[in-house]
Amino acid sequence: MRKIILLATLLITAININADNLKEQLQKQNARLDAIESDINRLNNSIKQQHRTNLRLDATDKEIRAIQDSMHDNLGTLNERIIVIERTQSEDRISLKNDIKETNTHIATNLVKMDSRTMWGGILLLCTIFGFSGYLYVKRRKDYTSMSEVRKAQDALQAAQSKMQEDSVKLDNQMLALMERQMSAAPAMVSTETDHSLALKVADEIVRIELNLSRMDASVKGYKQLAKAVERIKNNFQANGYEIIDMLGKPYNEGMKVVANFVPDETLKEGEQIITGVTKPQINYNGKMIQSAQITVSQNI
Repeated sequence: MRKIILLATLLITAININADNLKEQLQKQNARLDAIESDINRLNNSIKQQHRTNLRLDATDKEIRAIQDSMHDNLGTLNERIIVIERTQSEDRISLKNDIKETNTHIATNLVKMDSRTMWGGILLLCTIFGFSGYLYVKRRKDYTSMSEVRKAQDALQAAQSKMQEDSVKLDNQMLALMERQMSAAPAMVSTETDHSLALKVADEIVRIELNLSRMDASVKGYKQLAKAVERIKNNFQANGYEIIDMLGKPYNEGMKVVANFVPDETLKEGEQIITGVTKPQINYNGKMIQSAQITVSQNI
């Protein structure tokens, strides 16, 4: 009987110890789950904040593009005005030379006749000549002043355009930094299949930034830093199996799987078709196309 009681006591003690261990393990698992849930919430909040930042950057980028287009149109108008003024000045110079030549002829003729005229007549003639010469001089000075004002305006516009380019480079650098953080955080999200949405968005931005860089002078502040950031992200792309197909400046052929917009260009050779713009790049993942390109093709057909 004592043995039975002893065995029962030992069994109950073992069950209690095991239950305590299970309870302790359950508490630890619950603590881990709470920590994981907290990390997921922080990550979701960070992603939402980055999304809002991206929307603001997109809006700012559109404003910059609109301003750049307006600046480009203004520069074109100023260049046309400069051409007109230069043509007018050229015509005025020719007219001035003819007037001076004609005046000199009159002076020579009048000098021959001076002996037969009175002194006052000669003085009156000289006053007329000096007055006419003064008129021509004043007229030429006005044209020169107008030209100087136009050139000053052009210099101011070019300075403003340089400032806009620097601001654009700064914003693009900030955008790439955000995208790099997003790409670093993306692997932490568990998924049963590959999500290419972030990679496609980053690729579109890379192509846009490369196109802007091709139109800028390398001396623009932040240019080299932005170019290095683009190269770094492209290397990261390749390391993760993505490939951005470079089409800009390449010949176009009918077999390409692209959405093409054709524009005429008489400066090209007859029959030539060249890709001069890339709205969306072709993206391959592990050798397979996951996004077809949208391009602009200049042609002379």
